[in-house]
Amino acid sequence: MAEKAESNVPGRHIPLVVGHRGNSGFAPENTAAAFAQAAVAGANMIETDVRLTADGELFLFHDETGVRTTNVAQVYPLRAEDPITSFTAGELRRLDAGAHFGPEYAGEPIVFLSELPAALGFELGVNLEIKSPVSSPGVEQELALMLAGNPDWVQLLETQQLAVSSFDPASVSRLADLHLPAWQLVSTDPDAVLLAGTDPRVRGVVADHRCLTAQGAAAVRAAELGLWVYTVNSDADTAAVLALGVDAVITDFPGNLLAPAVPVVR
Repeated sequence: MAEKAESNVPGRHIPLVVGHRGNSGFAPENTAAAFAQAAVAGANMIETDVRLTADGELFLFHDETGVRTTNVAQVYPLRAEDPITSFTAGELRRLDAGAHFGPEYAGEPIVFLSELPAALGFELGVNLEIKSPVSSPGVEQELALMLAGNPDWVQLLETQQLAVSSFDPASVSRLADLHLPAWQLVSTDPDAVLLAGTDPRVRGVVADHRCLTAQGAAAVRAAELGLWVYTVNSDADTAAVLALGVDAVITDFPGNLLAPAVPVVR
């Protein structure tokens, strides 16, 4: 992945800093504003969620519905509780994904995956999470086609600055079948038993920091896999995962994590 700085503290391991849905502690998640702020904050990568529209376009959205983060109830009052994947790309482009966070973000649109490299300023690595693949059948294939056909994405792949993850083991295996850099998301400690059931082609594990133990971290290391953690937002939790030697920390506040406790990672 991205190049990391050397620590000035002997034996200290400096992880990559990954902005969770961008700089989502200070800007509306999964928007161009949040991604741009993550870059300014010094993040190495952003993490974002990928789904398919009803007519087959890849877009970036976390929730199953648009109620929490958009004005879908005003624009489509009879469909507000419908799955976000039941909307077409044209319908989603009518929604405001920023005003819920603050008036200064009014008008921020839902971002489509084809727009992401430009939204990032072509500067950051990307961790794409396949969100609820059962609600977006064929999403892995569509993702592979887009990545292969876009020179910006090809460059990220070639420079190992792209990861694709999912909680769904079947989706992870499909990603590996398509020769994409697949990572397994887990919500329990990634011990040896869990790892034994993980697709052997995965590049690493993305673990819930609240569940990760020293034994789990050691098991991941013994399997020669990468180890990332989500979503780390406090100083105490940051210190705990640093002590476990994780490779990347996913956080809502990349700027806070970087200063002053963690040296800037470049």
